[in-house]
Amino acid sequence: MRHIALEVLKERKVKILSAVIHHYIKTGKPVGSNVLIEECDISLSPAAVRNLMAELEEEGYLTHPHTSAGRIPTDKGYRYYVDNLVKLQGFAVEEEERIRKEYEQKHNEIEGLLSETSRILSGLSRYTGFVMTPKTQYDEIRNIELMQIAKEELLIVLLTESGMIKHKRIEAFLTQGQLSRLKNFLNEKLRGVSVAQANKRIVSEIRDFRQNENEILKTVKKISDVFYNMRDDIYIDGTSNVVAIPDFNDFEPLKSLIRFNEDKEKFIEIINKDFDDNGVNVKIGSENTLAELKDLSMVTTVYKNGERVVGVLGIIGPKRMEYQKMMLLVSRVSEILNKFFKDKE
Repeated sequence: MRHIALEVLKERKVKILSAVIHHYIKTGKPVGSNVLIEECDISLSPAAVRNLMAELEEEGYLTHPHTSAGRIPTDKGYRYYVDNLVKLQGFAVEEEERIRKEYEQKHNEIEGLLSETSRILSGLSRYTGFVMTPKTQYDEIRNIELMQIAKEELLIVLLTESGMIKHKRIEAFLTQGQLSRLKNFLNEKLRGVSVAQANKRIVSEIRDFRQNENEILKTVKKISDVFYNMRDDIYIDGTSNVVAIPDFNDFEPLKSLIRFNEDKEKFIEIINKDFDDNGVNVKIGSENTLAELKDLSMVTTVYKNGERVVGVLGIIGPKRMEYQKMMLLVSRVSEILNKFFKDKE
């Protein structure tokens, strides 16, 4: 009998925790026992509900702001909800169709598609959406073009297998004949090679140039540095959406997101930690490694080029978010992006 009583108690706690989180997500207001009984179909006495809520608070799942009698979820409470209460179900047909229509009229250029993806994530979530471009070091080189755009300025155009186009200018001047020989050399040696390997490959192959090709040799070394210093990029959209969230009494969350937009390398470093994770990943408040994100939650997943993971996308919003809907959103957008890469092959 004792065992049954414990199971019943656990079920009641889970039901109350779920009801508190759902109501708080919907209203943004602390939830009291009377609200649970009157609006959330909790068929227990007010005293029993208060006792269970007090136990949930002692266990770290709920807290109460200031002197309010109502409770709100803690990071631990949200985590339990995400891990145990949220089950991914299908989007409504109209929501699925809405996401797909957002992509229908977009250009084939991957940069335009990824930029649009961050906008879609932001627009549908009403939070901040972001997409990391295909990870440069794993991306393979498809073609390299060289153009002399000024007397001492050479433009390098790199097309990767994922469809990314990278531009870089260097100081150099080559004749048309030298340009042709260098372009043929680079494409012959680097086509199908990852960007991360390109620098070493160039260094090992430049012996093919004779010493009297000194100008080409110097240019090759500069191009080698371009590959060595090539960095990942990220599209971020909707940072101002945080301003409209009533949960925040100051602008610190907004300042954090603006700093990420300005210092993308720092943000990319954080996102890269989710690069090897399959499925949907949720970090709630203090679970984020940076203090700037302690009042926010981040929902991410990866997208693929074929079977290979190439990037990360997701949303950032308040801890009081509809986790089920946000997890579904990033999952569906990832699936559509995966299909784009598959159809492009």
